[in-house]
Amino acid sequence: MSALETKLRRLAASLSAAALEALASKGLLRRAQKDHERGVGTCIAGETDSKLCVRVGDFEVTLPESGPATAGCSCPAAGVCQHILTAVLFLQQKAPGTVPEKSPDTTGADVAISPSVELMSITPEQIEKWAGKASFRAGLKLVSQFPPEIIPEPAIRIRFPFMNLEVHFIPGGGLDGMIVSGGKGDGRQFIVAAVIGFQRGQGKEWNMPAEAAPLEASEGAPRSRSEVLDSCQLLLTETLNNGLSRISTSNQQRWATLAVSALGVNLPRLALLLRGIGDEAAIVLARDARSDLGRMLDRMAQAHALCSALQRGGDNPRADLVGLHRTRYDEVGHLDLVGAAAWPWRTASGYEGLTVLFWDSSGKRWNSWTESRPRHQLADFKPVARFTQPGPWEGAESPRQLARSSFRLMNARRNPNQRLSGSSKSRVLVTGSANLFSQNLSVFEDWTQVFEGSNAQTLIGLKEANPLESVVAVKPSAWGERGFDAVTQVFTWVLADVRECALLLEIAFDEFTEAAIKFLESVPAASVEGSLLIGRVERTAQGLSLHPYSLHRPNGDVIHLCLDNVTTKPGKPSQGESEDEESFEAAEESESVAAFSPALSQVLEEVDDALLALAEAGLASSNPLRIDRVRQAVPRAERLGLQALKAGLGNTANNPDPAFVLRTVYVTRLHRRAMPLSV
Repeated sequence: MSALETKLRRLAASLSAAALEALASKGLLRRAQKDHERGVGTCIAGETDSKLCVRVGDFEVTLPESGPATAGCSCPAAGVCQHILTAVLFLQQKAPGTVPEKSPDTTGADVAISPSVELMSITPEQIEKWAGKASFRAGLKLVSQFPPEIIPEPAIRIRFPFMNLEVHFIPGGGLDGMIVSGGKGDGRQFIVAAVIGFQRGQGKEWNMPAEAAPLEASEGAPRSRSEVLDSCQLLLTETLNNGLSRISTSNQQRWATLAVSALGVNLPRLALLLRGIGDEAAIVLARDARSDLGRMLDRMAQAHALCSALQRGGDNPRADLVGLHRTRYDEVGHLDLVGAAAWPWRTASGYEGLTVLFWDSSGKRWNSWTESRPRHQLADFKPVARFTQPGPWEGAESPRQLARSSFRLMNARRNPNQRLSGSSKSRVLVTGSANLFSQNLSVFEDWTQVFEGSNAQTLIGLKEANPLESVVAVKPSAWGERGFDAVTQVFTWVLADVRECALLLEIAFDEFTEAAIKFLESVPAASVEGSLLIGRVERTAQGLSLHPYSLHRPNGDVIHLCLDNVTTKPGKPSQGESEDEESFEAAEESESVAAFSPALSQVLEEVDDALLALAEAGLASSNPLRIDRVRQAVPRAERLGLQALKAGLGNTANNPDPAFVLRTVYVTRLHRRAMPLSV
């Protein structure tokens, strides 16, 4: 047996069935296995130009040292055909006359190098020369944004969950021999990212590229970015000087116009925030019961902080502060998903929508699909009715069917926040009913893990969180007391974990949650024992609570709490994609105080009340009594060691300037977010 045949047999033996499927497809592998089992004439035909020739029936397969990924066949099929797979299956067999004790992978100089050592020995220069500069840069960017998962056994696989692809490393095959599973187009950038990701995971230093370049300002816009940012700060100042209680129609229109100007200079994140302030102003003017001046002041403080950060960035602001005009959806191949939850929602700023949640058992992540409309475009769109209408993909009867099913989504498109596009190119193949109990789902039975996970996901400052990270699956050990508080209009149910610690299930009453509350009030506790609850972790005045979306019983029943047992009127199915690409994120707008520190919570509440009173009345002619309320909070903040808050309160009391007020409001917001992390 020649050295080349020995190497290729060793290489073929390292290929698992999953690697062979990734090399071609399940169908081709099955056909190759049938050919191999039938004894289709397969033999070694010789060697030419450092390639092993294998005769498979009437065709000749040529295998280079790198293995089957770069093999060729004399048949007319393009790419890896069934004859190449048959040749690999043939090489996986022990060669006639070989002695196991003297196998080339266990003797002398032919001892195989460890796959890990082989991967670590690949230099940046070798990678760039092999891939080319463009693919090398693309791979660097990919691995810097999405660090991979390393799966060492039984063979090294480098997985990129976001892209739904894996790179299989073939020992002895080098860069040419690596197999990409699930990627679209040129696989070199994925191989580059896989090698770099593996080496970084083993502690090797790499010079990673700088943060992704932000959107550049439009050259033909009527105003420059600096002018738009200055106008935003000026409007914030004028609004606070006049007072939030004196919001006018012209003020609301100026916010809307400024949002359009921000879009014109490629500041989409600021534009979305300004549009939200304008929507809040419209609600206030309409005397809507959902209006909340405190929420409007909080948004204004956030806009002031974002403008200040963008101004400090000058001509090169951070990409995440600039934002993106539209979320990028990438092709991720086929996804095997399981329906987990569905719920309708409405935001205070006037958006309504339906969100369906799925579990990706392969990537071990939540995925969501959302359709929504702003209030002025609702027409025939009703979130509850949309649940039973056709779509969102070809082959699906309705979102209701998918929320109860296991299915394969073919030609899926997904964004970095794991949101699925309703693309017309995607198709659904339903494979069975939803059963989360057998889907490798991360289920929490100890509430300590829920608390720790919530703290780990708490983001401070202007960094944006992915709302799917707050969704959890919990399995209570006991269902305790429950009831509806007619005063607060909130239903609660005490859930106990394996250590008998309590987690409060809470649902505030509104049009969409009425059906859920009625069901939970009347359902026998014994009938939900052993069930899984899918919901969102929230912070309340009592600590953490769970807002439930769905209930999965051990017998397979799935109850979507806000959508089942609801009588809907038939309507026309909606057309097109959602108007609001960030609708699920926008649904979770309000933040409540987490009272992990009663003293700190009390001070922050007093500061909030004092600052809101100033903002409502206006700063142009501030009342000394309101200023005195702010001044009284200064020593209390100092006693708690809140130096930044103390400084902001002192500046506001001495000079009630809009900038000081907005900064102080923002500092209180930061303290609220950071409170759980200090416990």
